[in-house]
Amino acid sequence: MNIGKSFSFVFEDPRWVTKVGIGTLVLILSSLLSSILVGILGYFIIAGYGLEVLRNVRKGELYPMPEWRDRWGEWLVLGVKVAIAVLVWSLPAIVIALPMGFGFAMLGGSDSAVAIGGVLAAGFGCLVLLWSIVVLLVTPAIYIRLAETEDLSDAFRFGEILSFTREHFGEVVIAVIMVFVANLILVTIGSIVGLILCLVGLLITLPAVQFIGTMIQSHLFGQIGVGARSWQTEIVPQEYIPEPPTAPSVYETPVEAAVEPVDNPPSSAS
Repeated sequence: MNIGKSFSFVFEDPRWVTKVGIGTLVLILSSLLSSILVGILGYFIIAGYGLEVLRNVRKGELYPMPEWRDRWGEWLVLGVKVAIAVLVWSLPAIVIALPMGFGFAMLGGSDSAVAIGGVLAAGFGCLVLLWSIVVLLVTPAIYIRLAETEDLSDAFRFGEILSFTREHFGEVVIAVIMVFVANLILVTIGSIVGLILCLVGLLITLPAVQFIGTMIQSHLFGQIGVGARSWQTEIVPQEYIPEPPTAPSVYETPVEAAVEPVDNPPSSAS
């Protein structure tokens, strides 16, 4: 994986200021309108835009970030699909967390209740942690699958998703770690710059680094498994159709000429 490229490709785009600026503006408006639930649409659009970047990385585009033109609706739909896919994969952790919360509630009771509550909280807490790690590791495969097919049902092909993650486990782990590191660095830089700008800058710098972090994540995920067959596809045999005979070329010399034999050629007059 070219990790350095994932961090630098945004600024190598000749129009990176415009593209990052529009993405930042979308996130700013989403934050301001989040109280009335309209703002969540902006986050879906950014997620869908990130899938487009991922797809362009896998296609080898020189500048993976697309122009902000007339594809907002498409990116919105893709972002919703990503959210649904991750939510469904996270459902086991959500279900397991219910008895864990019940265990925490028992910690304020009698000694026996505290003991039982502690066991429940610790046991189910470990299960939640383990499944959360699983979801974290399969997230790149989910993103890649949706970027390639745009079919939500493909994100729930659990066997294929797990198989892809297992086959590219090293790249997946590197990508997940680097996404965490990138976000940590970007948030630190954005917070420092925002504080220097008298706190008001935080309204701009934090959405900006959030957008750039999404771009870095998309580029890292897009590199996983590139150059290899990502998904097993069934090869359907086609019916054999014989090729028609080719016509002889005008430049070919016939082996035998069809000439009528002459029995008694005329003799020359003397």
